[in-house]
Amino acid sequence: MKVKMKSISTALALSLVALSAVGCAKAQEPAKDAAPAPQNGTSQGAAYTENGLPKDQKVTLKVGFFESGMGREWFDFAMNTFKEKFPNVSFEVVYSPKIDTITGTKIAANNDSDMFDLFSGNIPGGVEALVAAGKLEPQEDLWDRKAYDGGGKTLKDIALDGEYASAPRVMGKTYALPVAGTAGGLMYNKALFEQNGWNQNPKTWDEFMKLCEAIKAKGVIPVTFPGVYPTYIENAFGAWKLFELAEANGNLKKFEDDFRSFKLPNHTSPESVERWNKIYEMGKKGYFPEGVSALNHTQSQMQVIQGKAAMVSTGTWVQNEMKESTPPDFKWGFMSVPMTNKADDTIWIRLSAGNGNYIWAAKPELNKKWAKEFNVWLWNLSVQSVIAEKGGMLPARKDFSDDAARAAKIQDAPKAMYEYMKKNKVMLESGFRNVSLTDPAYQQSLKVINEAISQIAIGKQEPLPKLQEAEELLKKAIDAQAQKK
Repeated sequence: MKVKMKSISTALALSLVALSAVGCAKAQEPAKDAAPAPQNGTSQGAAYTENGLPKDQKVTLKVGFFESGMGREWFDFAMNTFKEKFPNVSFEVVYSPKIDTITGTKIAANNDSDMFDLFSGNIPGGVEALVAAGKLEPQEDLWDRKAYDGGGKTLKDIALDGEYASAPRVMGKTYALPVAGTAGGLMYNKALFEQNGWNQNPKTWDEFMKLCEAIKAKGVIPVTFPGVYPTYIENAFGAWKLFELAEANGNLKKFEDDFRSFKLPNHTSPESVERWNKIYEMGKKGYFPEGVSALNHTQSQMQVIQGKAAMVSTGTWVQNEMKESTPPDFKWGFMSVPMTNKADDTIWIRLSAGNGNYIWAAKPELNKKWAKEFNVWLWNLSVQSVIAEKGGMLPARKDFSDDAARAAKIQDAPKAMYEYMKKNKVMLESGFRNVSLTDPAYQQSLKVINEAISQIAIGKQEPLPKLQEAEELLKKAIDAQAQKK
């Protein structure tokens, strides 16, 4: 096995690959919280030795929680253990799968007292606009905080290799500290593949297309995704595949520099055009569902569980997200789409770290300090264990798998991804950019692509005209940003 990685710890990946050797070991008690050096000192009465914050001042943190595929059990565990450690802190939580709508309404109302102290999920209009307006609290300093149970090491020290460097930033600063990771690709019904003798590990684009042909011949949809949320297709066909094509074409170094820096061409780069033409080719052959534009994420994933579709473009969180609808004997498999016709080419896979909380900058200073403290608490191994076992995500810490019992808590879907890694030469990529674009034309360019995805995927929209339209808008955004400097 030859595995190359970006944005994840090599040590973690290798230890997880070895999970098949882990037996039914009894779970060990998580390490007791060690006290880091005092932080954010205060002179107001008695203070906690762990962080220097006052014991005698009660604080209630208003939280907006994005209730997604991870569920809420891990977050409730984190809050409960935090309150046990710091009983003067309490939480008021709004849980919602549409927390971005609620957050957007509060942002528009411009009432700081009613706004969440900390919140997760997407931000309507993007993070950049709020950062530019000074509405979000920077959290870059948290990377240098000592973990509660890290033996004196900072979060930067114990983070997945590459996680600190590739964490989402705006103007060079972190605004939502990552707490977990996930991988994206094609998740599939393993039993269905085995029953039909379908290829579970195509090495080339031609092999992948033959697989889709064989699946369709059985009256099963080869690949599905939620057209209601069309960017889900990026889990299998996103920016990582552009890197894959660039490397195969001997153009990786220049492409990476152009991509990270938003240098043109972008939408109309050779790699982008080839990527979308391949999706269009699949669409013309009927390899995506005809009614894809009406499917949401749970419906598309149910198609796989019910055997109506063989593969779905989603992430390794799918097992946890669909646990209430999945038969006990169902088993998820994982594959990545090979974009070239050379079997020894590197296959690039989406790997992202996130699920962190934003902090509202206009809140009282003490609230913000406790909010930051809670974000650090989410890195405790006890919390990370619940994230892995109940949230279906990959841990943020590279030392997580030092203990075999903890490593065994990782769910089958993420394990399937690591099994795929054992069999293939892969590169893990987060798709981060070194430049943020704030001009509205940038979001407009993305909208052009997103609104065309479903039609491209059913073979009714040639990609190039839409790519050219998006490119013009992107150029406008880049030019506008250059004029502000």
